[in-house]
Amino acid sequence: MGMVFQNYALFPNMSVADNIAYGLKIQRLPRAEIAQRLDEVMHMVDLQGFGERRIDALSGGQKQRVALARAIAVRPKVLLFDEPLAALDAKLRDRLRIEIGQLLRKLGTTAVYVTHDQDEAMALGDRIAVMLGALRS
Repeated sequence: MGMVFQNYALFPNMSVADNIAYGLKIQRLPRAEIAQRLDEVMHMVDLQGFGERRIDALSGGQKQRVALARAIAVRPKVLLFDEPLAALDAKLRDRLRIEIGQLLRKLGTTAVYVTHDQDEAMALGDRIAVMLGALRS
């Protein structure tokens, strides 16, 4: 499973490429395959040329793209999004909403997308579940 968090959950002391490749290295994939997947996902999320940049030098939208690239690089069967656009301004949120929708259709990956934004849910969801009220134990 791949996960994209609201707060990005990136390693600030690592480069963009190292953040994206983290899960691939954990899987102990050969270097050549890691390099190929890095190139592939960085192209998918429009981060070509950003590989050596530090995370703290990126904008919020770029950080979210790194988080998305890291999640899809491992080729998960399911992607879980936890309010991935909540910390972004409205204009960037609208643009990334479209890009995430296009990427999910291209990948054909099942995604569970948690959001409080009804427009976001309607734009990205094939099926929508609404939770009302509090959960009680």
